[in-house]
Amino acid sequence: RTSTCGSNRTGYIIMLGLGFNLAATPVLGGGPPFSLKLDGTDDFMVASHDSSIMPTAGLTVSAWVNLDTEHGATGWVNPDNDDSDDHDEYVVGCIASGGYGIYISYAGTASNPITQIRGAVRVTDTGSGSAGYLFPVWGGITSTTGGPALHEIKDFTGWIHVALTYASGVIRLYINGSNDLNEGAVDTSANQTIDTGVTDNAIVYAANLPLMIGADAINAGIESSAQNHLRGGLVDDVAVWSAAIDSDGIAVIYNSGKVGLNLLASSGNYDNQSDLEGWWKFEEGSGTSIADSSSNSNTGTLVNSPSFSDNTSE
Repeated sequence: RTSTCGSNRTGYIIMLGLGFNLAATPVLGGGPPFSLKLDGTDDFMVASHDSSIMPTAGLTVSAWVNLDTEHGATGWVNPDNDDSDDHDEYVVGCIASGGYGIYISYAGTASNPITQIRGAVRVTDTGSGSAGYLFPVWGGITSTTGGPALHEIKDFTGWIHVALTYASGVIRLYINGSNDLNEGAVDTSANQTIDTGVTDNAIVYAANLPLMIGADAINAGIESSAQNHLRGGLVDDVAVWSAAIDSDGIAVIYNSGKVGLNLLASSGNYDNQSDLEGWWKFEEGSGTSIADSSSNSNTGTLVNSPSFSDNTSE
């Protein structure tokens, strides 16, 4: 993860290595000072339907998210104490009747709460010969009292990087730059990669489907309302590409830190700049219009008055 504090914008990246040994490495930050701050009720950003951000052959979605409770978010451990509030919270979503998304799923019981980070893509063939959704997943039991193997997701704080890629029937979910997080004494039931075995396999969308940030689209053509909102927290530097960035490229994006890489230029193993279709950096700090920093014009609109957070206070 990376987080910023103080006026010198010094941050930290938490690297998830073998066995989940977490090591804090200082990284000099900088750049735009703002992130999108959600009120936890009904606000989100919407980008109108456009074929550029609804690619069919290949896809990458990348975002930074901060779910610390101090920002009004749910946090990474399911807080439900009566087992009655299992729910999903979308970081990015256009799933209504097709599309893609990245979301946080809260479930389990009061004694063994479960938090999972999930991806979703609807494709023409799930490997069974029919259209359906692919759901890569990472996470698991977050209980601190014992029982099943505890999952390191419970230790997440600050900024977490999430990315989803899809091409040729293969979907992959990356958390903090890694696609292989099922090592060590953890819940190993998660599946971050799904291979349908069907290479000629396109992403399916509903007509006129908008893209939401901080929620999921409710239906095709509806931009003023959404569902499965993030219940508070911060989101930043959301991007969509029309190709599946490989693991080395995802690592470059993550290791560059939040708002740390110019996605319009190649850098080391990142060479997908020509595939960038939408990039919302939330630099504005005010207003309701969010610029698309890609070469397209997929301008975002803030709905129900989300605010901006100055990174010096995060």
